[in-house]
Amino acid sequence: MEPNLSQYIQNQIRQAQQMESQIEQVANQKYQLDVRIKELDKTIKELEAVTGETPVYKSVGNILYQIPDKKKLLEDLSEQKELSEIRIKTLEKQQKTLEEKYKELEAGIQQRYEEETKRRGTNS
Repeated sequence: MEPNLSQYIQNQIRQAQQMESQIEQVANQKYQLDVRIKELDKTIKELEAVTGETPVYKSVGNILYQIPDKKKLLEDLSEQKELSEIRIKTLEKQQKTLEEKYKELEAGIQQRYEEETKRRGTNS
C-alpha cells in the first residue's frame, strides 16, 4: 500500500479486496452450478428418449447399478436441476448485493482519497 494513505483508506482498500474475492467466489459457484444444470438437462433429455425396454444405469462413485424405475430417476434429476436453479438465483442476488456494496465502498474510498489529497495540498 502507498505510505501516504491514511490508515482508514488502507483498511477500506483491504475491505474492497476481500469483497472482490467474495464476488469472484460467488461467480465461480454460479458457473459450476450452470455447468451442472446443463449436464442435468442433457441427461434428462437422453433419459426421456430411452425406450422402456432399454436398461438404465446410475453411477454412484465407481459403481454402476441398474435403475428399475426410470420415472423416479427422472424425477430425482429434475429436482436436482430445480434446486440448482434456485441456488443460482440466490447466488445472483448475493453477487448483485456484493457488487453494489463494492461500488459504494469504491466511491467512498475515492472521495476520502480526494479529500485527504486536497488537505495535504493546502497544508503544504
